Amino acid sequence: SGVRTPTRQFSSCVLIECGDSLDSINATSSAIVKYVSQRAGIGINAGRIRALGSPIRGGEAFHTGCIPFYKHFQTAVKSCSQGGVRGGAATLFYPMWHLEVESLLVLKNNRGVEGNRVRHMDYGVQINKLMYTRLLKGGDITLFSPSDVPGLYDAFFADQDEFERLYVKYENDDSIRKQRVKAVELFSLMMQERASTGRIYIQNVDHCNTHSPFDPVVAPVRQSNLCLEIALPTKPLHDVNDENGEIALCTLSAFNLGAIKTLDELEDLASLPVRPVAALLDYQDYPIPAAKRGAMGRRTLGIGVINFAYWLAKNGKRYSDGSANNLTHKTFEAIQYYLLKASNELAKEQGACPWFNETTYAKGILPIDTYKKDLDAIVNEPLHYDWEQLRESIKTHGLRNSTLSALMPSE
Repeated sequence: SGVRTPTRQFSSCVLIECGDSLDSINATSSAIVKYVSQRAGIGINAGRIRALGSPIRGGEAFHTGCIPFYKHFQTAVKSCSQGGVRGGAATLFYPMWHLEVESLLVLKNNRGVEGNRVRHMDYGVQINKLMYTRLLKGGDITLFSPSDVPGLYDAFFADQDEFERLYVKYENDDSIRKQRVKAVELFSLMMQERASTGRIYIQNVDHCNTHSPFDPVVAPVRQSNLCLEIALPTKPLHDVNDENGEIALCTLSAFNLGAIKTLDELEDLASLPVRPVAALLDYQDYPIPAAKRGAMGRRTLGIGVINFAYWLAKNGKRYSDGSANNLTHKTFEAIQYYLLKASNELAKEQGACPWFNETTYAKGILPIDTYKKDLDAIVNEPLHYDWEQLRESIKTHGLRNSTLSALMPSE
């Protein structure tokens, strides 16, 4: 809805991370209002906010919990329409092990009263392998306030071994406030709410970091966006003009698979979205300094597809019987390869993006190295492109864009 209007803001996805302070909460709210008014969908990471009853200023006061601040964010989201086209929308993220999770999982349902419901946002529950392991083994999940367990929240995203070490340590520390719940009961509650509302999403944060183009040691992914197709690094704002924070932006485009006859056409087509959308990053305005900092440093693009079902149909394949598996593998290999090649060519002309060193591409790691190899048991399609030559070119010249692909909701 932003094209051909006077407002020069073309990034569809805005990811804003909130810290655990009033200054950060208010800066987050201000950033939400700015970007909703300029047509962006919002992802809010509110997982750092401490739990109900936690001490403030050494016990001078006690925290009112997450729900009042989620309501504050909801008000910010709904205060403006997206450029007069549609209402503001946001997905808010929190970890499954948060002390208030049982109250947070039900925020969207039609039971309860206005005081304990925040129905006009969507929610992303963040999970890792340890949570699933506790479920499979019939164990408990221990809930904490992030403010009571130093290092646990950051390790949840950046280092899974360290997270498990700290998690077990804090479970065994009787001085820390906690609550134990049966893993099966917590997962059941989440799935019941997910089934009844359709708007509670799951983010597997360990996979978002191990399968990411970012090095989790220096640039961990701690949230996603409105529709959960974007996974980008963020840093909390301490005030709205905080230049040390990072708001992640993703600017979207798509290949129309219905309009192409063969995958070979993608070689020439790939530069068409990459070059102009990359140029938009320099052309557009940034209402928040932290957003400009992130956009200029990472230069993230999200190029996906439309007309995928038509592409399968005109190739005689179906969604339902597995006949499309190999074609899908081949199609998205071509898309990934040619997008990376186009960004690599752009880097030869204009230089790599300034924060290229924070990506795994800088180490020569490509998507063919990190995808889940269990897929090979389902799809036997070989690789069709010269990835090794591309790997060497990327190591030499870099990429103009930290990310290039994202499968936004479309058809």
